[in-house]
Amino acid sequence: MPIEESSAAIVLRARDYSESDRIVTLLTRDFGKLSGMAKGAKASRKRFERKLEPFSHVMLYFRRRPNGQLVFVTRAEASPDLTPFAIEDDLVKIALGSYMLELADAFTSEEAEATGAYRVLTEALEAVSVGRATLALRQAFELRLLHWAGYGLDFARCRQCTDGISQSAYFIVARGGVVCARCRPMIPDGAVKLEAASASALVNLGEAHFRDALEARAASADGALAISRFVASVLDRRLRSTAFLDSVLSANGAH
Repeated sequence: MPIEESSAAIVLRARDYSESDRIVTLLTRDFGKLSGMAKGAKASRKRFERKLEPFSHVMLYFRRRPNGQLVFVTRAEASPDLTPFAIEDDLVKIALGSYMLELADAFTSEEAEATGAYRVLTEALEAVSVGRATLALRQAFELRLLHWAGYGLDFARCRQCTDGISQSAYFIVARGGVVCARCRPMIPDGAVKLEAASASALVNLGEAHFRDALEARAASADGALAISRFVASVLDRRLRSTAFLDSVLSANGAH
């Protein structure tokens, strides 16, 4: 029988399978993203105790199966070393947290190394839990996750002449950064015009700790558009949680 392995993990998504089982996808600290079958999860309070729901932060125990990609989840337990995420009672937090889960899911691959992504997601969900769900926190999470994935967007210096940005600039998706107004005529690619304040806000959010981002200034609609277009260019699809998050943040005046 395969040995039982364990890791801290965050449940990204889950669905019922048959009358008593669940199939779950988790982002683990030590093994990347894993999908697993939890036999009897809907009936076994002792082994799972509602620990396999999205946002659950658990110590996962599992065995690998000789054939097939799904691991066999044996247990999921709370741990004093793992901070639970207090999100479920606030609609705006649920919307932002769900987007964070889906974006982390989209940027990670099964069993590929993802310790950095696990840390980014953990810290972001902890910030959502203790503070408010804000546009600035969303943007900070997007920028940090993109940086982990190898897409370090640059809003501080012109990609063409390398001068610092002090006035409005133009974000070029294909270049993953901005060009200044002087260099813009030399670049044939489409662009999103960014006001200097939005470019500065994105620079700060890309470097801020998530709890600091709770009180930080968000980039305006131009900055949000720049990030969303870049994410869409990488994923080539729109996340299901995006429309819900946009509507909830707008309705609540989050900034």
